[in-house]
Amino acid sequence: MQILVINCGSSSLKASLYKTDKGVCTKLIDAHLKGVNDPSTGLAGIFESFAKAGFSFEPSLRVGHRFVHGGDKYRSSILLNAEVIKELEKLSWLAPLHNDICLAGIKTCIDYFGEAVPQIAVFDTAFHRTMPPIASNYALPRDITAKYPIQHYGFHGISHAYLAQTYAKHVGQNEQTKIITLHLGNGCSMAAIRGGKSMDTSMGFTPAEGLIMSTRAGDIDAAIVEFLCVQEKKTPVEIMQILNSRSGLLGVSGISPDMKVLLDSKDDHARLAVDMFCYRAVKYLGGYIAALGGVEALIFSAGIGENSPEIRCDIARRMEWFGIKMDDHANSQAKGLPPGAIRKISQPDSTAALYVIATDENAFIAQEVELL
Repeated sequence: MQILVINCGSSSLKASLYKTDKGVCTKLIDAHLKGVNDPSTGLAGIFESFAKAGFSFEPSLRVGHRFVHGGDKYRSSILLNAEVIKELEKLSWLAPLHNDICLAGIKTCIDYFGEAVPQIAVFDTAFHRTMPPIASNYALPRDITAKYPIQHYGFHGISHAYLAQTYAKHVGQNEQTKIITLHLGNGCSMAAIRGGKSMDTSMGFTPAEGLIMSTRAGDIDAAIVEFLCVQEKKTPVEIMQILNSRSGLLGVSGISPDMKVLLDSKDDHARLAVDMFCYRAVKYLGGYIAALGGVEALIFSAGIGENSPEIRCDIARRMEWFGIKMDDHANSQAKGLPPGAIRKISQPDSTAALYVIATDENAFIAQEVELL
């Protein structure tokens, strides 16, 4: 079987082609385009580049799509048809920056390959649908939550699922295995996982909740939105644009959303942005350790988590009260890992082990497609 994975982002496009044989899934070729506004044009260019590299699509082809927000209805990957696509269109308002792009990618592939080629949607929210009601509900009036699907959905689920799966494969797992995964990239989220199932996660109804991110503020007092609307004479939409695109590391530093740039800077505001980033992460770690009743491993991943020993060290140092002990040499060497690689970066007597795992969302999507 051939599996083509399509990952349409708000401004980027990733595609990977895999070949499966006797249960072994091998990546054949990757493509990544940035600054893409039209998935149709972008995918056409990628398919052309695959052909030039000598790769052709076989009759056994299946196509897997990352779909950001599945709402409350879609709790696992699903084979797409006209009816399902209509249902997915109804969810666009939940993640307008992402779901519409995902749908455009799906429709482009259907037009390109024809309806005979199976198309599968793999949802970024699905992994977190195991959260218990105490974690997945907001303390809002029941008449409102009965009327609207307002829940703590969580995101980056494909990555968190991949990290939990990779940890279990290399280290082992049982129903009481307690780990916390830290997906720290341009977007950041954390997940508390027991026995391979998500118990809680930092992103909520939208990806705006939770940790400080490159350009997102993360957790704020909800009254700030009303305050800024009145004081700045802006609409809620305009304020949300500020919170999503002009805040976070960029907003605090006034310099850059790039963690590497901030770490290299001598500017006091850059240092404050980095310190706030790590402090917020530690606040969530403490809460999740309490919620899980302990933890056996903390797993760092994504752009910052995989490639910034300084940030990992800062977070670990702030967790020394808990008995966390980092192996400084192992930490300094754990960067630029190939997808799927795992490295232990803690000392043997650390109360919780520390790992770096290079996440591979497309590999997880390909696995889901193969199993469906």
